[in-house]
Amino acid sequence: MPNHIKALAESFGIADLAAPLQRLGLSESEIDDTARLLSLAWGGNDRARVAVNEALTTSDLFVSASGEVFDRALMAEYERMPVQWSKISSRTTVNDFRPKKLVDLIGGRGVLARVPEHSNYPEASQSSAESEIKVEKYGEQYGYTYEARKNDRLNELQRIPSGFAAKARATEDYATLSAVANPLTGAPSTAFFKPANRNIYTGALTADNVQAGLTALSTQRDSDGNLLYPGELQVVVGPALRFTATRIFGAQQIRTTTGGVEVVEANPLAGQAFTVMDNLPGSAWFIMPKPTAARPALFTAFLAGEETPDLRVKKDQGASTSGGDLPVEAGSFDDDTIYWRVRHITGGAAGDPRFTLASDGTGTALTKAGW
Repeated sequence: MPNHIKALAESFGIADLAAPLQRLGLSESEIDDTARLLSLAWGGNDRARVAVNEALTTSDLFVSASGEVFDRALMAEYERMPVQWSKISSRTTVNDFRPKKLVDLIGGRGVLARVPEHSNYPEASQSSAESEIKVEKYGEQYGYTYEARKNDRLNELQRIPSGFAAKARATEDYATLSAVANPLTGAPSTAFFKPANRNIYTGALTADNVQAGLTALSTQRDSDGNLLYPGELQVVVGPALRFTATRIFGAQQIRTTTGGVEVVEANPLAGQAFTVMDNLPGSAWFIMPKPTAARPALFTAFLAGEETPDLRVKKDQGASTSGGDLPVEAGSFDDDTIYWRVRHITGGAAGDPRFTLASDGTGTALTKAGW
């Protein structure tokens, strides 16, 4: 690193950024020192901003360390940001981009078959319905322009990790929600909630309708007449129904009037699990198993070995007329811009419809829609 950059860095109490690279990559101290200098610059320290701008155009080491800092910042932001999909969906991985089939081995039976003495074990019944899970590739690029670098707009560079991390998380939420609802309207997915699955209804979110829905799901029977256990069910709503749901499930007592006589009784829905999906628009509401249930209603898939966002910088800066390749910070050969690119691979898919229910939120009493 040039001496004036080193002097500026040392004046901030930062170790020498020009320490040799380790054979397998940057040392921890180099990365930490770079992060501290970038933090000072992004915090408004004018001298640090000068040092960073100079280092970005004169030091391959600093750029390499900055890239590692961006990678770490991206992952820190990605891990920190809350997601919506984990409230209702079970996480899974796939090995490639081909659809992964989930076969229902429970089928129509809720219990194991009795095996008489000296008899072969019967083959497990299998539902004809199969769920397919696959992932898709998502991403975009951002260009840090030559003019932005000269104008000392380091805030643009700072937004790269946090911006890409936020979009990666939002993409997971979008892909998962798309499996059960229209992300723009909140209307239940007609591919999953349909008469054939016996899980589409109409009716507003009311205490009576929720009780009817929970009763319908928890009283299903297998082909032998045994009750099927759904596990813990939860009511899922969007922000538009947040306060309605809070009143229904938060009240400890309810008051009813029959024949002019007011009666106070315990709320049978007090403590019923419900969750608010912040990315679910509209007034539709759903009942589905929690993600830890034996028969998940939703899956969020990731590609094995590629389960987090991948951040890269484009090397298309060309070569100097005097010979030798130019560093990345010189910018693109075509337009002087340094391009950063993020890739994220994820997908959402509906699982078992048996213990699910969706209502479009219209009407009064809970009514089967088309079945």
